[in-house]
Amino acid sequence: MLSGKGSRDQEDIINQAKQRLLKRKRLQNDVLSPSGTLSTIPNAGKPSGKGLGVELHPLLRKVVQPTVSQGSHNPLKQKVRKWFDPAAINPYLNQQDTTGGRKSKPLTFNTHGKYIAEGERLREKLRQQKMEQELFEQNRAQGLTADEDLGEQAYKPEYPPAVEWWDKPYLSVKSYDQVSESTLVLDNEAAPVSIYIQHPVLLPPLWDTEAEDTKVYLTKKEMKRKRRNERQQKLKIKQDRIKLGLDPPPPPKVKLSNLMNVLTNEAIKDPTAVEKQVRQEVEDRLKRHLEANEARKLTPEQRHEKIHTKNIKQLLKGLYTAVFKVDKLQNPQHLYKIDINAKQLELVGICLTNAKFNLVIVEGSHKNIQFYKKLLLNRIKWSENVMPKNAPADYEMEDNSDNRCQLVWEGEIAEFKFKKWSIMRTRNEDDVFSILNEFRIENYWRQAQVAE
Repeated sequence: MLSGKGSRDQEDIINQAKQRLLKRKRLQNDVLSPSGTLSTIPNAGKPSGKGLGVELHPLLRKVVQPTVSQGSHNPLKQKVRKWFDPAAINPYLNQQDTTGGRKSKPLTFNTHGKYIAEGERLREKLRQQKMEQELFEQNRAQGLTADEDLGEQAYKPEYPPAVEWWDKPYLSVKSYDQVSESTLVLDNEAAPVSIYIQHPVLLPPLWDTEAEDTKVYLTKKEMKRKRRNERQQKLKIKQDRIKLGLDPPPPPKVKLSNLMNVLTNEAIKDPTAVEKQVRQEVEDRLKRHLEANEARKLTPEQRHEKIHTKNIKQLLKGLYTAVFKVDKLQNPQHLYKIDINAKQLELVGICLTNAKFNLVIVEGSHKNIQFYKKLLLNRIKWSENVMPKNAPADYEMEDNSDNRCQLVWEGEIAEFKFKKWSIMRTRNEDDVFSILNEFRIENYWRQAQVAE
């Protein structure tokens, strides 16, 4: 139970709360008039010591008159025009803002050939990518690409400098292309050995030049294996086409050895007629084989052109000459062999016949010179002699047992001395020197004189 003092305090609190509620209700009744309009409250803006002590809101201090729109025009009830009027009032838009609104965009058309040009650019790009890929594959096949295992792709190859560092003190120019006798620094103390400097020939870098095709020579066993593999590949392609129905199957190849195995019934019925038919087929196959060989054979003009082309390629590798000394040329066969082989090998030079000895000078490619050298030194039997045509009955052949041919000199030359091959007969040494002086090779005769 509560004590007397505690109950009195509780009653005082309740009474105070009731008084505050009554004051608040009275204040609300004073603010609103009986007509429902707001009325002015004296001393409303001043705080009072009684009540809640809260100031009155500014909107409640005076009567607020509602705004009335000018005129009785209702935009929602306006008459509908039969035609479109851009100046008509839209009740859903602000009529004060005349700057807004959506502007119409003009039509934009693509120019003629725009997408064709884009397609061409795309195709050119793909073509470039394909060429780069083919070049990369070719370089990789030749071993010119960077080794990724060693990390060579991280290193960029450097081009050779215009002038090497060891040549800079000896040159007054900045490039080897401008080097001449006037550009060399010979009197400078910093370059005391200029006369001993030899500039090597600059080689183009590997990435700027195409690798030369190296010719590989195969042994006979390797050539047989290569031909066998090629025949097997061709046969496999032919069999595949027959299996797919692209080519008809070939007829059976009947020979006299497999006659009974292939044509069993026919051979038993009439062996004579079958044998005759088989022999005819064998002759036809041989005939077609020979005709195919004749068709592949080159004509004389084509064969000469082929030999001439090969000789020109050999001449591009270098020009060579050889000088031979022959003691006697009494045998006409020897002279004929010297002449005809020089013409067939397309050699130029001269054959000087003289009573003392004979001199043979030939110029041409290295390969042809070597062939001609083996002919004169090994193949021709100089000790042999034959009876000349239209010789009298009492003609006595000379003894050629001591006849011989020896090589006086051979080597590479800068240019040809002769323009064609010819045979000249001379009576004495004066005629020989007069002929050789025209070509400035009289030293060949002197060398042949002292040759043993």
